[in-house]
Amino acid sequence: MSGDSGKNELLELTRQLKNAVETAQLFGEDVLKPAQNDQDKNKKLEELYRKYDGCLMCPLSEGRVKIVFGVGSVDLKVLFVGEGPGYDEDKQGFPFVGKAGQLLDKIMQSIGLDRKTNAYIANIVKCHPMTDPTKPEMRGNDRAPQPSEILACKEILDQQIEILDPPLICVLGATAARAMLNSSEGITALRGRLFDFKFPKSGKTVPLLPTYHPAALLRNELLKKDVWQDMKLLRTLF
Repeated sequence: MSGDSGKNELLELTRQLKNAVETAQLFGEDVLKPAQNDQDKNKKLEELYRKYDGCLMCPLSEGRVKIVFGVGSVDLKVLFVGEGPGYDEDKQGFPFVGKAGQLLDKIMQSIGLDRKTNAYIANIVKCHPMTDPTKPEMRGNDRAPQPSEILACKEILDQQIEILDPPLICVLGATAARAMLNSSEGITALRGRLFDFKFPKSGKTVPLLPTYHPAALLRNELLKKDVWQDMKLLRTLF
């Protein structure tokens, strides 16, 4: 290859690369921004946890034992979002560790997901919503979070989503689905349908799938069939 022909090829490749970059930027892609690696994500999540570990932004902090931030792999295929921590989660500081969490692990495993390797789990609120916050040691002392409590915790979940950058989101139960979709519909109407979810800061859009909460399946096994259909749909997306 002559010097001139090699130089011409290099110039042509440079021109093609420039055109590709300009085209990508035209459609809103920041191709020059490096992707976050796992170490970056873990560091940012640790910083976020430390920032809110002593959170007092709503009354839920009054009775909690531990803040329940989130758990899983930052190299994730799916982000699962539930309602809020219960008794077991409040004691251990991790989401979905009770009976409902054990069932969620089985559901995830059925489609090749695992909280240790390729999924992340979080909640709408990070503290245990209790009917009587003066009795954190009492089982069955659970309630759904109030809208004001969800709003107070929203900035934490928003930042988690931006850091994790999940390609898919699966919301578990009516409370989480309504909060994430800003909807008043029940979970029976929402489940099994794909929605566009826009990231709160970056504006990136990813598919979001609502399904029943694992706790609902423990109360009514007939719902397992619907959840299995939802999981098969989710599996087609990654």
